[in-house]
Amino acid sequence: MRKLNQKGSVLIFFTLAFALLGTFIGFAVDFGRAYLEKARISRLVDGAALAAAKALKGQVGFEDEATKAACDSMEMNGAPVVMSGASSCAATTGAPFTVTLQFLPVAVAGGPPMQHVQVTGIEPMPTTFLKFLGWMVPGDFSKIDIAATAQAAPERPVDLMLVLDRSGSMSGTKIAALKTTVNEFLDNNFTGNDRIGMVSFAWRGCGAANGDDNFAANICQPDVAMANATSANITILKNRVNGLTPNNGATNTMEALRTARVPIAAAFNDPTRAATRKVVLLVTDGKPTAMRRDTDAQCKRNPKTGAVVSAWNTGSFPNGCLMDANDANGGYATRSTLSHGSLTNAIGSSFFLNTISCFRSLHDCDPGGGNSNGVMYEADLIRNCGASNAACAAAGAHDVLFFAIGIGQDTAGLNPNQRFDKYAKCMLLRAANGTELLNTGNNTLESINTICTPPPPTYSDNDTYAELRNFWPCGAGPCIDSTQEKGKVYFVDQTGNVQAQMQQVFKDIAATLKLRLTL
Repeated sequence: MRKLNQKGSVLIFFTLAFALLGTFIGFAVDFGRAYLEKARISRLVDGAALAAAKALKGQVGFEDEATKAACDSMEMNGAPVVMSGASSCAATTGAPFTVTLQFLPVAVAGGPPMQHVQVTGIEPMPTTFLKFLGWMVPGDFSKIDIAATAQAAPERPVDLMLVLDRSGSMSGTKIAALKTTVNEFLDNNFTGNDRIGMVSFAWRGCGAANGDDNFAANICQPDVAMANATSANITILKNRVNGLTPNNGATNTMEALRTARVPIAAAFNDPTRAATRKVVLLVTDGKPTAMRRDTDAQCKRNPKTGAVVSAWNTGSFPNGCLMDANDANGGYATRSTLSHGSLTNAIGSSFFLNTISCFRSLHDCDPGGGNSNGVMYEADLIRNCGASNAACAAAGAHDVLFFAIGIGQDTAGLNPNQRFDKYAKCMLLRAANGTELLNTGNNTLESINTICTPPPPTYSDNDTYAELRNFWPCGAGPCIDSTQEKGKVYFVDQTGNVQAQMQQVFKDIAATLKLRLTL
């Protein structure tokens, strides 16, 4: 029997195999190019959508202006296009790059619809290898249409509360950078349709008494009441910012957020402000070390366990008191009047840990003395528009945008009151309802899942920061409340150029406040 020519069979097999392999390599090359081109077009339409939204002003009648702004943006960023008619741009040279705009009315509770804009860019990309697919499959594979779409919300008026730390540790470059960058922010980003107020904090969560927090007022008032951002009111705000003096005392972030909550809730109750963005912007350089207690009973109890402290079961505090925690000498806590005129009854390190835990807490951690109302608790109430607020409930309880800026350093050897460690970052993420933190020192993003995961308690205060990981809105483990707007958190590295980092942060915040991509 005659044998088959096996050499010929093998040659045919290898020829087909190499052809198939070459086809797959070709596909990978073309699809890789398509992926990169998609990313480029996505960036172009993102910028175009933001430019169009700014020109659109959320109103009918500005469609031509918005179209021209979109086309100009794409041309400035490298796409050779020009406005070619109503709601479109066409290529001037090269591949027929086309851009179309759609204007979408979006309902706003309590107000007229606001116009959003959607920009779609399409560019045909010639293929190198895919075109040979036509030998096997009917069709034209000589090009791929690469498309990307972005949708931007219109410019909206803002109701903004600034919450600024002026505790003693803010002295030096931090307070100087804060003053410069906040003033630049106020100068360049607001109109008379916006409203801005301000709260500063150290021992007390306000500075209404001429910047001096040594006052005995029962209820804190903002340093500057929320008002329209006219040139006169901007000047008042800037003067107040310039007058901030770091106070050699504690950091009462909790009471500052409570003070800011009142005007934010009032904005929701104002029918003329139905379409505005409600915003809180917190700037601080560390973990909270003080809090306001509201009743006589709270002032005499361990803030975490609710147990009466025998050394504190004296005196009368009808309007409440201040509690302060300090890591010095192994850790201790003190109690004082609202004017903190007399500090009394230092307690040991375990009480210090209980106190600092409640300063940051999300839920009531005093089963015997009433609400603890820590930082996360107060921030959560702000994001819920003040709690039990009818106007907020009608709006959906999700339209308060929370920005948090932390300034500091996480350097081995620093004591816990000086170190802005991962747990301080975790608290800001929890307060802002954010999923990631931008470290402006090295321009990297840090995830909440990484930041809020505890290492062994090797720090000198033995604080495991368990309360930062408890009571997550969606169960055990890091997550955010999906019913509320996602916040943005930044970390400014004190070992670098603080002012330059702050300027970049405020530039990003300004862009987010006034315009935002929604698709």
